[in-house]
Amino acid sequence: MESQLQTLDIVMMVIYLIVLLSIGFYIMRSKKEKGECESFLASDRNMGLFRTAASASATDLGGGFTIAMGGLGFSMGIAGHWLITVSALSAVLAAIFMVPKIKRVIDNIQGYTTGDIFEQRFDSTTGLIAAIVIGLSWFAFVGGQIMAGSRLVMGTTGLDLETALLFAGVVILAYAVMGGLKAVIYTDVFQMVILFVGMILLMVPIGWVAVGGWAGMTEVMAVEQPGYMDFFGIDWVTGLGWFLSVFPVWFISIATLQRVIAAKDEKTAKAGIFLTGVPIEFPIFAIGSTLIGMYARVTMPGLQDPELALPMMMMTLLPIGIGGIVLAAYVAAVMSTADSCLMGPVAVVTRDIYQKRIKPDATDRERTIVARVATLVLGILAIVFAYQVPTVIDAILYAYTFGAAGIFFPFLGLLFWKRATATGALVSIFGGGGIAVIWVILGNPFGFAASYPGWIVSFTLLVVVSLLTQHKPEEDIDSFFQ
Repeated sequence: MESQLQTLDIVMMVIYLIVLLSIGFYIMRSKKEKGECESFLASDRNMGLFRTAASASATDLGGGFTIAMGGLGFSMGIAGHWLITVSALSAVLAAIFMVPKIKRVIDNIQGYTTGDIFEQRFDSTTGLIAAIVIGLSWFAFVGGQIMAGSRLVMGTTGLDLETALLFAGVVILAYAVMGGLKAVIYTDVFQMVILFVGMILLMVPIGWVAVGGWAGMTEVMAVEQPGYMDFFGIDWVTGLGWFLSVFPVWFISIATLQRVIAAKDEKTAKAGIFLTGVPIEFPIFAIGSTLIGMYARVTMPGLQDPELALPMMMMTLLPIGIGGIVLAAYVAAVMSTADSCLMGPVAVVTRDIYQKRIKPDATDRERTIVARVATLVLGILAIVFAYQVPTVIDAILYAYTFGAAGIFFPFLGLLFWKRATATGALVSIFGGGGIAVIWVILGNPFGFAASYPGWIVSFTLLVVVSLLTQHKPEEDIDSFFQ
């Protein structure tokens, strides 16, 4: 690949990553408003609208969406935008229906995790199981995101994969251990600003001129691939499949919950997640990142890996130095999903296991030490797992499949159905998650993704078992249905 980074680009990338580490160090040494652990796990619960929206956007878009969008733009044309568009719609629905209720409850109990919400609504057993399941599910993402970031580093700098993997993992681990969620959020905001300026304000217009605009792309692609320029050129089955894959994630995502927890109030949390969907994801990044992939198809049609379309166009379109900064932000944004996924399991270990089950009277300092040690240990494990890909890919797939299929309907039940019981939720988690894992082991019979039979079983068990059982005395319904 002849368009690898120039020396100045690499220097600018290094400087950029040093800035990220400096942010983590500054957060670690800064005065904490509500205690050190509160800063580490909840970012002081005082984020304004800009930080909430920018951080949620960086986490969601960075987690492979922008890579996927460049690849979809390259391979299928403008209709590829629908992948992020359905995510934007999902974010808006989550902001309207889920965020306000979750924010009220989580602020009242000063909670940190999904386990806190399940425990408040149902009981401690259901809360612990939900925390462990969702923690394992999202930890499964960490190694994959580190691997994605390292592949970008390798593909654009010429480093071998092992070196790039270690480089990417160590950078994430360093600022996460130092500053926790607060450092993660501040670095997310920094990355999002750079990505917006580099991709949307610079690359989209520069590339538009380079390919001759819409007419130029149409002239090249009309014969080669009919339908490439069709904005609605996607069949409903594919679109529905994307929606069913993305929509539940917004409701059970640890990263979404963390931003809701960290927002200063309900209005900020709701508006921040809404703005993540519209206008940030759609139309800005849905259209912008897809167009950049299309530019690559016109200017470098022989590109072997479509998912390298966007980073390769960064190096092609942007001036030397600027390209290095934007590419560094791009790599860091991919890794920002990894650090957010990492902080979720860290909160589970600190809150749901250590504080609730091991040492309820732990001091703020003790909980902070546990959180930092958990970040370090889980981060190292994630890097080790990434080195073992594809050896551990099955375990990662099982963990995520179990969580995605088992948690979604119990979560909807605790929010929107008074009759949902603790017994029904617990049986639903194990039944739906278990069936989904069995479905994967059987090779996804009939071509259906494992989540679909998992959801059917989970929903059925939640309804039937809840109707056959009674609420336990410790169940708190009033807090969720005021």
